[in-house]
Amino acid sequence: MPWFVIDDSAHTHPKIVATPNAALGLWMRCGSYAAQHLTDGVVPAAVVKMYGSKTQAAKLVAVGLWHEHGHTCPHERCAQPAPGDYAMHDYLEYNDTRAQVQGRKRAAAEKKRRQRAGGAGGDGGPGGGPRQPRLNEPPAAGPRRAPAGPIPADWQPGEADVRAAQLARADAGREQLTAQQLGAVTRKFVQRQLDDRACAVAWGGRWQQWAENERTEPPGAGGVVLPFGAAQQTKGQQQRAGLAELLGQTGEV
Repeated sequence: MPWFVIDDSAHTHPKIVATPNAALGLWMRCGSYAAQHLTDGVVPAAVVKMYGSKTQAAKLVAVGLWHEHGHTCPHERCAQPAPGDYAMHDYLEYNDTRAQVQGRKRAAAEKKRRQRAGGAGGDGGPGGGPRQPRLNEPPAAGPRRAPAGPIPADWQPGEADVRAAQLARADAGREQLTAQQLGAVTRKFVQRQLDDRACAVAWGGRWQQWAENERTEPPGAGGVVLPFGAAQQTKGQQQRAGLAELLGQTGEV
């Protein structure tokens, strides 16, 4: 709750010393009310009735802390209250007026509006427009992207990669790969990338395509994973396979 400001020496002021405790409590509570509702020190009669009594109010008037309607206090800043209301003596000597408080609030709200719009008051430019770069100012650096590199020899697909590959195989009507088959697929994939000296920032997408197209032997064939096509074999692997087939046909060991 806003609190009204009083003179630093108020606790030793003769008016305060001469005021009974009950009346002084009414003075403090009504001062807080005036600060919260921006009354410029005017205390309505209804507020006095709510917080205290007419007797306490009369004591505040008697010691000079409050003024009634028609008062002749020489201080120009002491408000002139309506009949039945009271005015706090010297309130505006230590507290801002209603107009001053509302002016600060409007200025703060306008500053926040400009900041949200990217204007002045923060990093914005003059006139509330967007901030203009300074002469020879380098452009703001964006997020740095990891450089491409060869695949690690112990690379493994993530769980999301495995789920995506298995889902793609299911959509294509292919069998799901077992854990053993997934291991074999991954070893072949890594070796192929190393043989080809391939470089990439991430390997998950490439592995998913490889695993999606991998073909397994029919049940009973040992569950060994075979390449989907010769195009997935390196040139050296194709040559060794052709040589083995030729030796088998000629009966050579």
